[in-house]
Amino acid sequence: MMDGLPLQERKIIMSNPNAAAAASTPMKTPSYAWPCLIVSLLCAVTLVWAWQWLPGITFPVFKEYLASTNPQFQNPAMFGQMANTMGLVPIGAIIMALPTTFLVQKIGPKWATVIGMGLGILGTLICALTVESDFTIFLVGRFIFGLALACTIVAGPTCVSIWFPGSTRGRAMAIWSCWAPIGIFTVNLFGGNVLGVCGGSVSVLQWVWVVCMVIAAVLMAVVFRDPKGDEVSEVAPDRKRLRDVLPFFKSRQLWCLIFMFAVFNYMNYAFSQYLKTWLATPLEAGGLGWDPMMSGLIGGALCACGILAPIGGWILDKLPREKKYIAVVIGICSLTVCSFLAFLNNMPIFCFYALFFCIGNMFLNGCCRPMVPSFVFAGGATAVSFGLSFLTLGQYLGQIPTSYAFAAGEAVGWTYNEIMLYCFVPVGVIGIILSLFMKPSKPKAVEGGKPEAKPAE
Repeated sequence: MMDGLPLQERKIIMSNPNAAAAASTPMKTPSYAWPCLIVSLLCAVTLVWAWQWLPGITFPVFKEYLASTNPQFQNPAMFGQMANTMGLVPIGAIIMALPTTFLVQKIGPKWATVIGMGLGILGTLICALTVESDFTIFLVGRFIFGLALACTIVAGPTCVSIWFPGSTRGRAMAIWSCWAPIGIFTVNLFGGNVLGVCGGSVSVLQWVWVVCMVIAAVLMAVVFRDPKGDEVSEVAPDRKRLRDVLPFFKSRQLWCLIFMFAVFNYMNYAFSQYLKTWLATPLEAGGLGWDPMMSGLIGGALCACGILAPIGGWILDKLPREKKYIAVVIGICSLTVCSFLAFLNNMPIFCFYALFFCIGNMFLNGCCRPMVPSFVFAGGATAVSFGLSFLTLGQYLGQIPTSYAFAAGEAVGWTYNEIMLYCFVPVGVIGIILSLFMKPSKPKAVEGGKPEAKPAE
């Protein structure tokens, strides 16, 4: 296994007993790894509910609610601020992504996750108390929620990585990566009903999400623990100093993955925000004209197709190290084709769009996060969390421009399909190029005819 690794990485692996053992002997997955995966996943799903409820109940519903309850929205110009309801969350996540690595290094991934849940509860409480009175402070709550999101999606996969060995880590982290598809699908499917149970009050709806997050945080605190003894995988729970893991970040493949992940999220976020609205748009206006229930069901199901991620993770586990990048190439190619076919009111084309969308999400959602430990596993939990922090930066740097790209396109009179053609398909081509650069370099030949691995790039 180690023959194909960079020389510098091999030296560090040999200094790590767990990593060195894993390099020669496959490790078994401890039975307690699965409860730890489940509680970490539950935390992330409850955060998605509190984050994605707005697309789940549609922007027009929220607009009418604000017009009737918040005095600020007696001025129609205020409605331009609605984009910040979603846009401020990724901004907060970007700010918190790298500091989460220091939290993990100091207190471990478990308590970093719990702190993230606490921030999510605080941010949502602020939203609950101010949505009907002060929209500016409401947006502050959404920003704080973005800080929470970064904590959880950096610390959560790190929790998984320290429990699962290389032979099953791909599918395990792919299961965890279903957090967003599961949350998006359920909030799109049931969000309107939950709002109805809340009497149509968005304020009460926020309290529902607070209760869900409190329950998940308590379960995480009680159930999760660090692995012990022979439960420890090659990603040791030991929290190394940051400077000790920096050598792993001289990798071209890792940085191409991070930048490609930003491209993936820029493209994918368009569908989670706008697909349901487009499906319900009348035919004469360029949509499919479905009723709200059908558009919520189909739109939610498609946006949740990332739930196929475990299949992508399983394929990733089966691919040899030097071929793993192929899964990412297939994924970004499929999503680019999907963007080309998106938002056309033609049912056969819509079916092809749905197919390529599912393939793209299966591979990209299922393979990108698991590939981070494959580059830095010998650096332990600190290195994994640091790599995931950069991946999270890519994720939300990619998501921020999505809403604004659509707003700009609509301002000049483009249809949704034209916005995808002009603003998203070209970016997808860039993602394809980046994914091709993830191919490992060939080892150099040295005296004696044996190949020497190229130093980490």
